[in-house]
Amino acid sequence: MLEDKQNITEYLQAYHNGDIKKGLGIGLNEIDDYAIFKYGEFNIINGLDNVGKTIVLLWWFLCLSKKHNLKWCIYSGENKSGQLMRQLIQFYTGTRLTDMKLAEVFRYEQELSQWFTFIDNTKFYKSKDLFKVFRDGKYDGVLIDPFTGLDREFTHAANYEFLNECRQFCNTSGVALYVNTHVVSAAARKIFPEGHEWAGYNYPPSKSDSEGGQPFGNRCDNFYTFHRLLGHPTLKFTSMWFTRKIKDTETGGSVNGIEEPVLLEFNNGLGFTLNGKNPLTMTVKNDLELSELSINDSFDNEIDDTPAPF
Repeated sequence: MLEDKQNITEYLQAYHNGDIKKGLGIGLNEIDDYAIFKYGEFNIINGLDNVGKTIVLLWWFLCLSKKHNLKWCIYSGENKSGQLMRQLIQFYTGTRLTDMKLAEVFRYEQELSQWFTFIDNTKFYKSKDLFKVFRDGKYDGVLIDPFTGLDREFTHAANYEFLNECRQFCNTSGVALYVNTHVVSAAARKIFPEGHEWAGYNYPPSKSDSEGGQPFGNRCDNFYTFHRLLGHPTLKFTSMWFTRKIKDTETGGSVNGIEEPVLLEFNNGLGFTLNGKNPLTMTVKNDLELSELSINDSFDNEIDDTPAPF
């Protein structure tokens, strides 16, 4: 079927008038310059195991929901939904769950459930099953976490079939799709070279290090890598966000330097901070009304040796 010429004409007119709609950010340039939400775009994330890919994404999704009322559907085959909701509540309130009254916990669960829906992970899904669930709901963005946890064939052709399904879903639904991927064994063996300030620690993977290789970088609109220096004395709880690809920079976002990631401090599990700024801390009043973004510079910078729940 041929493209409706009216669609092309309308785009050219909008571009000429400077009316191309930008993506949605969380209100902090530290990350908005490199990663923003865009409807109908296909996003791939990779990273080594235990670096917190799911947790970083959930925090970012929550920031977007608070600011723009976005609704998400999450399939996480490797994490219990209750654990993810606990993390969301702690991010949202800046308070540990065990320090709240049970009535408060359930109240925040109900409020966050307006933004987040979780798919039962006790079942084994084919990609087509998940896409049907995604289409049946009214979501702005959806997450498959991880791709390797699906009921699928482990072949090059099957990978391309999945990637084509992803593109078709985004093109026809207008929903943003995020897919977490694991990396190949060789990526886990790469370390920073001798003489580097992080010598001996794992090097962040590239696009082609994803299981399935470079096709995952080729077929997506945007590609992100999350990384941590596991075991580092001062940076072990600092998540690094590398933007590897932004297909459409006119609507926002850009690639950051190969060794210049966005740095997210875990802040003892109560919401990531960027240069001391936390877009979620102190934004929820006792009556659950949302206030404007206020920066909290009074958090404790002392490193907590308690293992992070990644």
